[in-house]
Amino acid sequence: MKNSTIHAAIDIGTSKVCTLVGHTTSDGEMQVTGVGLVPSRGMRKGMVSNLGEVQQVVNSSLREAEAQAGAKVDSAYVGITGGHINYVNSRACLDNRRYDSPVGYGDVEQVIQACYADNDSITDKVIHVIPRDYSVDGNWGVRDPLGMYGSSMEVESHVVTAHRTSIDNLTDVLRKSGAKLRGLVLEPLASAEAILSQDERDMGGVLVDIGGGTSDISVFLDGNIWHTSVVPVGGFQLTRDISIAFTTFFLAAEEAKIKHGNATPDAVDSAEELLLPAFGGDAHTAISRHSLCTVIRERMEELFSLILSEVKSAGLDNAPPGGLVITGGSAMLPGIDELAQSMWPGPVRIGVPTMAAWAPKELENPSFATALGLLLWGSRYGGNKGNNRVGMRFNLALRYQEMLRQWMRNIATKVHA
Repeated sequence: MKNSTIHAAIDIGTSKVCTLVGHTTSDGEMQVTGVGLVPSRGMRKGMVSNLGEVQQVVNSSLREAEAQAGAKVDSAYVGITGGHINYVNSRACLDNRRYDSPVGYGDVEQVIQACYADNDSITDKVIHVIPRDYSVDGNWGVRDPLGMYGSSMEVESHVVTAHRTSIDNLTDVLRKSGAKLRGLVLEPLASAEAILSQDERDMGGVLVDIGGGTSDISVFLDGNIWHTSVVPVGGFQLTRDISIAFTTFFLAAEEAKIKHGNATPDAVDSAEELLLPAFGGDAHTAISRHSLCTVIRERMEELFSLILSEVKSAGLDNAPPGGLVITGGSAMLPGIDELAQSMWPGPVRIGVPTMAAWAPKELENPSFATALGLLLWGSRYGGNKGNNRVGMRFNLALRYQEMLRQWMRNIATKVHA
């Protein structure tokens, strides 16, 4: 891996822990070189419930990925989600600046800092500040104010905070595995990096990542993040509902869901029967496959209703025209796109990460959207120590650094001419 940069990402989910190790060469090409995949323990609804168990599985996943990659991981990006995540859209203004001095990076940094200055607290810490829109002298719709002239500049940002306890727990888990926390990334933002096209972001769309313990929702408009939310409902809760409905063991319910589940009951043979182990000795309960799928449909209908409610909470009267994109492990449930299409007022598709030649084909699966997105995030924004503050594709810090390097190269050329 001569002349390459190592990147690592860890998705610590309720059902699995996935570590990816990759490298980018000097020409900017990415290649996944190590994958560590182990069943998760000690996580509940996206949050640490048993620190010791999480430590063990993260360590196992990291060591497996390092062995495949043939490289030591010094630091990694880690996904974060859960009910402790909070969001607020914040505005800040920089007034009375010198008109004859074009807007520079210092101005942008100052106004962005003002957006989150009041959101850090004893219990919560800001993990992302994502500029959604700028105005210069009251004219909104500016995507990049650098170099513009104006006496005032304003920004509207999407500010994401997380509970300090959750952050400290994840940091400690990684430290005990011998690596530093390079950065925390909200999981729906990571998934969007791997799943959404630029056209979908520009037109406006909704991405829902249905994981084991949570469903992460992101609403995009005009190329920017507009609203984010974490719903504490996922594949784990669906399996639990099946277990309760038919009085069977959790593992048996999970197997029935995977092998025989369908979100559209009319698509299965109503006469087909299944045998599920019941509590007490060797007893079994016979159920129809149609009744199993009916439970699945009811729970998924509830989830899609919650997603529609989140769109309204985002202040939108209608769903964005780019449609609904479903990803995550539960996106592989047969019939889920048909059910969503019957409820969603627009196009629906299953979000499968397609990474061309740089990732193994087995990772082109909705359940790896977050892990691949975390790796992409690290490669795209890892050069900026403040990437979680400025964030995403309008990363003004990176642009400013490039402008400065170009200016210095021009000066050097003139000196040696």
